Amino acid sequence: MSRKHIPYFSFYPADFMNGVRGLSAQDVGVYTMLLCQIYEENGPVALNHFRLATYCGMRVPAFTRSVEKLIALGKLELENGYLKNKRAEAEIQKRADGLKINSKAGLASAEKRQQKQSPVSTDVQRPFNQAEADTDTDTDTDTDKDNTPSGVVSSAPPEKLDDIQAKLIEAIGEGNIQPHGALNLSAILGLISAGVDLETDILPTIRAKAQRLSRPVGSWSYFTDAIRDAHNRRVQAGQGIIKPSTPEADDKRWTGRLKLARERKYWSTPEWGPMPGLDGCIVPKSLLSPDDGKDWHEFKAAA
Repeated sequence: MSRKHIPYFSFYPADFMNGVRGLSAQDVGVYTMLLCQIYEENGPVALNHFRLATYCGMRVPAFTRSVEKLIALGKLELENGYLKNKRAEAEIQKRADGLKINSKAGLASAEKRQQKQSPVSTDVQRPFNQAEADTDTDTDTDTDKDNTPSGVVSSAPPEKLDDIQAKLIEAIGEGNIQPHGALNLSAILGLISAGVDLETDILPTIRAKAQRLSRPVGSWSYFTDAIRDAHNRRVQAGQGIIKPSTPEADDKRWTGRLKLARERKYWSTPEWGPMPGLDGCIVPKSLLSPDDGKDWHEFKAAA
């Protein structure tokens, strides 16, 4: 089970009040604080009397008496030095199962939308794709993309769903989204599958809009329009995560790159490595001409 901190849990007032009936106000307070700690830690908590007594704002002897009473009444269980609660464990597991179900549904929906979409070159990509298409008769579109200083391609690997959720919750801040809405990641996963970058587009946008919220939002869909706008602005500006250089590219591909560079007098260091004539250049020496690199400039996408 994940031990990530999640800042919310389902609370059932009637069940809770029935469960604490007959306890003193002090015992109810200790019980509530320890339950919150269990939920926050996403599992059992170590019974460190001094630390937990301080957490509850009590002296150690009084705290110890309350904990022993709660254990004796079956409200808490002590196992291998850790305090746990059966109801809390069930709710934590229920929350994890709900996240998996909603995330799978979101992925399936995103994949269907992705299948219906056709790739379209951006204004930044189009002129370079055309130039290099003349030098490469290979029908594999991935080859053209690799020749192109795109500036808008995200090469970040897919993340685990619980990691994505944890980052989203950290970005929006505690209490700024309804608990049931936080579990459903379909809107975010749909954006990611469409090429929107989590770190560059999604999280910064959520952080910015969360600062202006006056009440919790119902779901992540609240942010989708703003995230798309941020992504489109980044793409149009030619910014983003650029694919790393590929030293193993074959001569045919390097020939296409050099043809483009010689015609346009610029070079894409993030994708192709150091410019010819500079230390660390990875272009095959057999393809270089004496004037390669002279008066060439670093590629910059038009704003």
